[in-house]
Amino acid sequence: MTLQPAYKQIQSYILRSIDLGIFKPETQIPTELELCAQFNVSRMTVNKAISELSQKGILHRIAGKGTFVATQKHELPVTKAFDIFDEISTSGNKYSGHQLQLKIIPASAEIALQLGISEGSDVGYCKVLHFENDIPLMLEERYVNHAIVPDFVKQKYGDTETPSGYLQRHFPVSEMEHTIEAALATKSIAQSLSIKENSPCLQLSRRTWTGSTLISYVNMITAGSRYKLKLHSRIEN
Repeated sequence: MTLQPAYKQIQSYILRSIDLGIFKPETQIPTELELCAQFNVSRMTVNKAISELSQKGILHRIAGKGTFVATQKHELPVTKAFDIFDEISTSGNKYSGHQLQLKIIPASAEIALQLGISEGSDVGYCKVLHFENDIPLMLEERYVNHAIVPDFVKQKYGDTETPSGYLQRHFPVSEMEHTIEAALATKSIAQSLSIKENSPCLQLSRRTWTGSTLISYVNMITAGSRYKLKLHSRIEN
């Protein structure tokens, strides 16, 4: 594995510390001199790391006081289908993904109900952990109607392909149904997202149709500190 440049290592440390709640919004991070000593690098290297994170709105500098964590959350759109790869990439950050499971399973009673199929029918199942700048951002569990999308389980989901991206390219979304709720991180979710157990999380469940066919049911969970909901509606008078 190629070793990250020193300034990237500093950025990863800052981002992980923010994600774990060590560096909280509007609190000061270590000074440039402290980071120089911690990573045994020049002040120019530290300045480059902080400047890039400041340009992305993750940090902000206050003259004469220091550098602080900015209050910022990703927007989670609930009125349109989104691909997390595009969302992260267009913000100028690095996307990566880790495929944890990909297989065909028999539909449980709950999944059969969500997909509108018979219990025991074949379902394509995947579990993927999505990363932003090497920090775990979202855990996704997706179920698709295998009879309609038999090639779903033949893909490889990771750094260049996401389940949502694959489905949107081949089966354009015509209709969606969202359920959004607050949740607490279980031990396994906390381990996946590198957060503390019982930390507040945001869980989005979504069903999607292509044409008149119900094709996909997905559960996505993320740390509550990383996302906010966005809803735009036009009111007809």
